[in-house]
Amino acid sequence: MSADAPTSASTGDAVLRVRDLRTRFFTEEGQVNAVEGVSFDVRDGEVFGIVGESGSGKSVTALSLIDLIESPGRITSGEVWYRKPALADEFRDSTPAAVDGDFVDLRRLPEGVRRSLRGPSFSMIFQDPMSSFNPSITVGTQIAEAVEVQRRARANPRRTRSRTQGYGLGQYVRDTLLPSRDYVSDGSRAEAVELLERVGIPDPAERAEEYPHQFSGGMLQRAMVAQALAGEPDVLIADEPTTALDVTIQAQILNLLRELQRDQGMSVVMITHDLGVIARMCDRVGVMYAGELVERGTLGDVFERPVHPYTQGLLGSIPDLENPAPRLDPIEGNVPSLLDSEMGDRCYFADRCPKAMDDCLHRIDERAVAHGGGDGDGDGDDGVGEHAVRCVLADREYDPAAALDDGHFEDDDTAETEAEVAADD
Repeated sequence: MSADAPTSASTGDAVLRVRDLRTRFFTEEGQVNAVEGVSFDVRDGEVFGIVGESGSGKSVTALSLIDLIESPGRITSGEVWYRKPALADEFRDSTPAAVDGDFVDLRRLPEGVRRSLRGPSFSMIFQDPMSSFNPSITVGTQIAEAVEVQRRARANPRRTRSRTQGYGLGQYVRDTLLPSRDYVSDGSRAEAVELLERVGIPDPAERAEEYPHQFSGGMLQRAMVAQALAGEPDVLIADEPTTALDVTIQAQILNLLRELQRDQGMSVVMITHDLGVIARMCDRVGVMYAGELVERGTLGDVFERPVHPYTQGLLGSIPDLENPAPRLDPIEGNVPSLLDSEMGDRCYFADRCPKAMDDCLHRIDERAVAHGGGDGDGDGDDGVGEHAVRCVLADREYDPAAALDDGHFEDDDTAETEAEVAADD
């Protein structure tokens, strides 16, 4: 963990509670279990990180939070509880099952309501800004459009479901054909320039008139951050915000996000495969593998006291700058395909795990990790409950006598292949 790692915000109240979230993709090859029973909390003013290899389900989890899963995908079950007292009061009588105190379960609200929360409540920084911006419209106009949508919604909150206060085809045609009419107001354009300045883009007024291809990768990523901040969201989801950037620009973007997060007091869900980003940015972290969170806890829990062999493997793959001589110890094998027919009813990491035992051939629920040495007062300071892992090693030591044979899973694959050949014959 780096010396400038953030202080844990574990004592804050939750702004988001995700429970048993499941997202499937129904393809010609079969059902893909992209998100499999994921649960976590995001607290006020904290940065919660989700880390794992490519293909582990991180981005699909992020998209599921704000209901952006497209066909053939579908969120099949789970709850996403969002703390919004005004929204809870609005649905307390009509949809009581969707309300718990100041929280509302977004999955039980109408689709239009969920859509209306994108911007003022939830916003997202996508992986590739070049493909996210429209190449035929200036950057300033695109940011100004986001500002205008939020401005109109705030001006008439009882009609936020429409997001544009009834801005339909007729208004669009008039704005397009009449030079004197424009959907985006001068005030929104001015605010877009202010947002560009806020994220550190030089000469923001001039750059606002330029197109995405005229921006460098780092500047376009800053512009995407500006667009995400247009609605002053409670929760900002950053999906691989430093992908394809050189290390210097990466550091600038991360510093910018941390500064904005602290200034606005918003919560951030940081999606990344880079443990260095996690160490630098996050208060708490969830480690994702095969659509599941296999370990979660504070930054200290996960980096200094990892329990799951997958977490240990990820950390073992990082070079030690103080002692670079030892060889890295990479994780053998590859992430599974996530096809339901191939996943099996066992720990999904067992075939790659150096500590796989007989008990790993069965499904394993998440378990709390007790580190010992706590104060014993039950307030969570002793490490019980904050650190949880989906592994039999949560409460026992590795037993070599119970270890699986080296060729256990290869034998299973051979048997399955022979069975398929026999069936074809």
